[in-house]
Amino acid sequence: WQRAKARQLFQIFLTFRGNPLEREQIFEYLWPGASPDVSDRNFKVALSSLYRALEPNRTAGSESAYIARNDSRYSLRSEADLWLDVDEFLALAKRGKSLLQQAPCQAICDLEKALTLYEGEYLPDTRYETWAASRREQLSVSYLQAADHLCELYLQNHCPEQAIQLCQRIIDEDNCWERAYRHLMTAYDQLGDHGQVARTY
Repeated sequence: WQRAKARQLFQIFLTFRGNPLEREQIFEYLWPGASPDVSDRNFKVALSSLYRALEPNRTAGSESAYIARNDSRYSLRSEADLWLDVDEFLALAKRGKSLLQQAPCQAICDLEKALTLYEGEYLPDTRYETWAASRREQLSVSYLQAADHLCELYLQNHCPEQAIQLCQRIIDEDNCWERAYRHLMTAYDQLGDHGQVARTY
């Protein structure tokens, strides 16, 4: 139980990185409906377990290198020595988008790297947790937009096979992403496969 709640607590800190949370918010996320006393006790146990997992040699009561506390607010330190694939994915996707017109070759490189970091649904074991829903949706949309931009670049460079493979990944993520079907039709047209163009339509 302690490990599971400590893990969830860390996932919450990761999800809201840069946004300190009031202790009561955390209580509601982890122990909805529990009394304040029970939630407070559970929180202290989970936080202590998280401290031990992150910093086994940390002296009790000393400042954590990872978790910041300001009165009743807690957050993951922005300067904590952590590499997060989510941050890298978003940075590469943003840079790739900014280079679409002026440096398309570099944009392709950045977008391809970004997409390799996206391994599907954000924190799938928290699928039914309300606190993860917004971040999950944001990352999914960022993935779809980055993949869409990359498809356009593949088609501009007459790489229809790569575009087709990527369109299938987009459709697997969201089968209502209409632009993926348009890209597919363009790709099949570049290949001269008019039957597949018609079927996709």
